[in-house]
Amino acid sequence: MEDTSFDFDNESEYIIIPNPIYDVVFRYLMEDIESAKIVISTLINEKIISLEPQPLTHSEKNKFEEYQNTQSESYDQDLITDPSTKDDIRLFHLDFKAIIELENGEEELVMIELQKASEPNDIFRFKRYISRNFQQKQEKEITDPLTHSIKTFYKPIRLIPIFILNFRIENEINDLLIKINRTKEGIFKGKNLTKHNEFIDNLSYDMYVVQLPNLKQISEEDYQENDYKKNLYALLKLFDQKSKIKNNEHRLRVLRRFFPEFMKRVIRRLQAADINNPNLEEKMYVEDEYLQVLIERDNQISFLQEQKDILLKEVQETKKVSEEAKKQTEEAKKESEEAKKVSEEAKKALEEIKKETENKRKIIIEFALFLKSQGLSATQISEKTNLSIQEIEGL
Repeated sequence: MEDTSFDFDNESEYIIIPNPIYDVVFRYLMEDIESAKIVISTLINEKIISLEPQPLTHSEKNKFEEYQNTQSESYDQDLITDPSTKDDIRLFHLDFKAIIELENGEEELVMIELQKASEPNDIFRFKRYISRNFQQKQEKEITDPLTHSIKTFYKPIRLIPIFILNFRIENEINDLLIKINRTKEGIFKGKNLTKHNEFIDNLSYDMYVVQLPNLKQISEEDYQENDYKKNLYALLKLFDQKSKIKNNEHRLRVLRRFFPEFMKRVIRRLQAADINNPNLEEKMYVEDEYLQVLIERDNQISFLQEQKDILLKEVQETKKVSEEAKKQTEEAKKESEEAKKVSEEAKKALEEIKKETENKRKIIIEFALFLKSQGLSATQISEKTNLSIQEIEGL
């Protein structure tokens, strides 16, 4: 078997690593904080002073503890069980809190959200995760200049989403990394704000999107004169799916010359995945066979959740219209015979609204039945549909 140890003096032309496109491999890599720092700082071109993983939100942790206590099969739509090992499999999603050093030397606490996907329709769950993390906040203390008392307040944490995609989202320039910048433009003055702005910067975010298939579109002249691009290209070559070993897509055979000294820890961490995970190969097979089922289910639920939100908004608007129509009917009774006629017409309109509301309720009932068929508990379905638990249990 070919020597896979990472030694810059080694004469071997290639390095063999587990394929980090697989969640089990990439998650193992990112569990090492120093390796995670290298990966993230190389992607966003920022100096990371400290990095703290955020594996589960508070609500997710509560759900997980509930799952452990009850052994319920429906604790979370992001969970599926490996039929061979009985381990829980979750969709790949990592959150980190990081302190980064800005260009002016100041430090800033940011939230980094890292997602990896293979299918374009994953956008539905991307939206859900970003919405959740956008609500993160940090506690700050200030001293009152008059009373010298300490006051506590909360401020948002700037969010930096990173998407590593094994598909293209654009074919206009075919770039490997797309950065979406926040632009603060004054409309009347025609000038851009260049300084940090507490209000704007905490309510918006930069975003980074990696398109792994475009690795082959990048030539040496695209990065050789820029250290950031050079390091970025070296990092993303670790994901080059064109380097799969023949008849074993779980391993990559990559050229040693692409990787500078700073990548040594990352590569050694990847190589250690085989040693520290005896069932690594089996887990990668599980991803091949079962994870796509989970992704499709999660995307479907995320889509239906979005449709449910739209539907509930329409029901609320219909209810408001109904209340206004009722009020108009009561006022019409005090008016002339002509107003009575108007009242009858309003009454008919009210019946139509009632029918429409009933039709929409039927849709909510159908949605609840779908969720029930997916194994969600009555409590979870109640939270998503506003139906009572008694109604759900009677379906």
